[in-house]
Formats: sequence, C-alpha cells, structure tokens
Amino acid sequence: MDGNNREKLFACITATSFVMDELRLFLDTHPTDRAALEYWDRIQRVRNEAVHEYTKCYGPIEMYHVENDCKWAWVEDPWPWEGRC
Repeated sequence: MDGNNREKLFACITATSFVMDELRLFLDTHPTDRAALEYWDRIQRVRNEAVHEYTKCYGPIEMYHVENDCKWAWVEDPWPWEGRC
C-alpha cells in the first residue's frame, strides 16, 4: 500500500466522521426523517469500510479496533496526528 492510499483512506474516515456527527445532531431533533436515516446508513457503511481497510493495511485508527494479542498494541504505531497519515 502506498502513502497516497493511506491519505485517501484517512481523508474518507475524517469526512464521513464529520458527516455522521452533523447527521447525529440533525437526527436528535428529527428522529423520523427517513431521508436522513437512509443517508446515515449509507455514510456509516462507507466509513466502516474505510476504517476496516485502514486498520487492515496500517493498523488501528481507533482504540475500538485494536486486536489484543497478549499486549496492548494501540500505542505501538504512529498516531494519526504525528504526521504519518
């Protein structure tokens, strides 16, 4: 995997996370809006796929995706804000 793909995946995760945060706020006040709920499902799938691909290729991006093989490996890889993405 090249660095360009890593950057694209990270950008996708960041953008879809932002959209989901905004949608969550909208859905808090419009909980039955069918279009917003469908959009949430679509964006969530895209984000989950990007997180899965990123984790598979470059390691966990969130602590929720750390595989525990007898040690806590979350801190071993460079953090996204350390300029490695």
